[in-house]
Amino acid sequence: MNFFGPETTPWFYAVGLLVMGFALLFLEVFVIPGINVFGILGVVAVVTGVAYAYFRLGPGAALSLGVWSAVGTAALLWAVLRHRAWQRLVLRSDTARREGYSAAPADLEDLVGQEGRALTPLRPSGRAQFGERIIDVVTEGNFIPRDARIEVLSVAGARVVVQQRPPEPAV
Repeated sequence: MNFFGPETTPWFYAVGLLVMGFALLFLEVFVIPGINVFGILGVVAVVTGVAYAYFRLGPGAALSLGVWSAVGTAALLWAVLRHRAWQRLVLRSDTARREGYSAAPADLEDLVGQEGRALTPLRPSGRAQFGERIIDVVTEGNFIPRDARIEVLSVAGARVVVQQRPPEPAV
């Protein structure tokens, strides 16, 4: 029997696609973690190998390759769990304020109840000045003109919610 004859060539292609797919998936999981091109190409290669076997070699060969791909998937899953490679895919570090991580200035809470003026039209967001501080603010949905008197209603993180103060009566 000729090992590289025309009847064995489709088997080489089908098995080669299967092996290449699992090699790409292995590379994706253990060398380059994350969902990127290697993982997608690996899945496409495995599915293409089984489909190629079905169309060129028949349903029996496709079933055989499907079983081998299931065994390969189970082996890859076992390797991922055994070597804890899945832990590299998840960020486990703490991003607490005490560690220096903060998207919002820590001293905005003291603005609640303070009065200031709108430096820009608030439609519904803009900039306002409270004493010497200039801060990005939002309204409750209504528009406030530039230079209007405003008061801080609440602070949640970096979000400072304001409302317009009534104009001072003329004396």
